[in-house]
Amino acid sequence: MNMLRIPFLEAVLLAALCGCATTELTNSWKDPQYNGGPVKRIMVVGISNQASVRRTFEDTFAEILKANGVEVVPSHTVVPEDGQMSEDKLRAAVEQSGAGAVLITRMVEKQTETAVTAPPPVGAYRRTYSGYYSGAWVGYYEPVTVQQFHYVVAETTLFVGDNPQPVWTGTTRTMESKDIRGATEGFAKPVIAALKKEGLI
Repeated sequence: MNMLRIPFLEAVLLAALCGCATTELTNSWKDPQYNGGPVKRIMVVGISNQASVRRTFEDTFAEILKANGVEVVPSHTVVPEDGQMSEDKLRAAVEQSGAGAVLITRMVEKQTETAVTAPPPVGAYRRTYSGYYSGAWVGYYEPVTVQQFHYVVAETTLFVGDNPQPVWTGTTRTMESKDIRGATEGFAKPVIAALKKEGLI
């Protein structure tokens, strides 16, 4: 299966481990030539084929941005149609909304980590049956414990004004969760913190 074709928003919500998603910003970059200062109004765009997932993601992300003093336009409020929109429609939506910047999130890949816990060592047995019997009470068998942890790697990119080149991009690693809102909250916070640190919002 080509993992690059799986939309980030669906993939990040596939499995529950603790009912919430944990996200870390693993890498980020800012255009060293950018000197435009903080953006005041942003359109948030989430890549998803599912309208409900896209809307929840964009609305939740927008709420957190607004709490940080940024005016936000979720893209679904301007272009409510499902699926991929054309580039012309996206540009028209940004212009219509009055947004000076666009923040787009897409999935890059899925990752699975396996943790193996070995059983405790079994007690040494003696060669006689009586010694074996005594040793059997000391050591006992426990199977190897195997746990799998699933993550989604996503890329979030900020475009400002008419500049065709991104001003900022960040890579995140998010633990999968069924809680759409909780997953988005966990995802948005480190991204927003990085944008604030760089003076972009």
